[in-house]
Amino acid sequence: VPLKDIKPFAIEKIKKNVLGAGKAPRTLQYIFATIRQAWNHARRDGLVSSDSPTKNVKVPKIDNRRVRFMNHKEAKNLLTALKDADRRTHDMALLSIQTGLRFGEVASLKWSNIDTGNGIISIMNPKGGRGRAAFMTAQIKAMFEAMTRKGPDDFVFNKDGGGLLKEAPKVFAEVVAGLELNKGITDRRQRVTFHTLRHTFASWHAMAGTDIYTLKELLGHSVIAVTERYSHLSPGALQNATRTLERAIESAGQENTDGGQVVELRK
Repeated sequence: VPLKDIKPFAIEKIKKNVLGAGKAPRTLQYIFATIRQAWNHARRDGLVSSDSPTKNVKVPKIDNRRVRFMNHKEAKNLLTALKDADRRTHDMALLSIQTGLRFGEVASLKWSNIDTGNGIISIMNPKGGRGRAAFMTAQIKAMFEAMTRKGPDDFVFNKDGGGLLKEAPKVFAEVVAGLELNKGITDRRQRVTFHTLRHTFASWHAMAGTDIYTLKELLGHSVIAVTERYSHLSPGALQNATRTLERAIESAGQENTDGGQVVELRK
C-alpha cells in the first residue's frame, strides 16, 4: 500500500494482529512509533500532508514503571555483598542509592563533575535535558576522597579496559541473584535492578517526609507528575504540616501572653 493511502483502518488491523499474536502493548507502541517516524519524515519531504494514521488509533495503556524499592536491611546486605565482590560496582551502587543518580548519570561522571570541597556533583546532559546538582552525603564524600583522582575529563567509573560503561557490571545482577532478592518474582516491575537504587533513594526520602517539590529537584524530573508516584509513601506529610502549623500558633500565642499583648486575627 502506498504510504499516502494508508488509513487508520490499516493501523487498526496491525493492532489487532499484534495483540492477537500475544505481543505486549509495549511492542505495539514501538510499531506505532516507527510508523509515525516514517510518516513525519515523508510529510517533511512533501510526500504526504495529513497527520499520521496512527493518531486516531488508541494504544492500550501500560504501566511499566518499577515499583520495587528496598528496605534498609536489604540495601545494607546488597552493598556489603557488592563490596566483597567488586569495589567499583559497590561504589556506583552506593552513589546511586544515596544521591538518586540514574545509572547513565553515574557512568558518565567525570572528575571535573566532582567537587568534594563543597560536596556537590554536577550532572551534565541528564535524561531530562536540564543539568542539575546532586549533593554528597558524608559517606559519598569520603568515598570520592579515598579514590585516586584522575584527569578532569577522565571517567570516575571506567569499564574494564577504559571507556564509558553502557550497562551495569554483570556482578551487580550476580550479587542480586545470590541474595535471592528476586526469588519467585515474575513481574519485572518488582525485580531489583540497578535502577531500583534510584527508586529506593526517592522512596526513602518520601517516607522521611521530604516534600514532593524538593524530591522532584533532587531526582531531576522535568515534570512533577513523574515524581508524584512517590506521594503515597508519605501519608503523614499533611498531618505533619498541620502539626507544624499548630506549633507555630501555640508559639505565637505564648509570645503574646508573655508580652501582655493581644493580637486580633482577621481573615
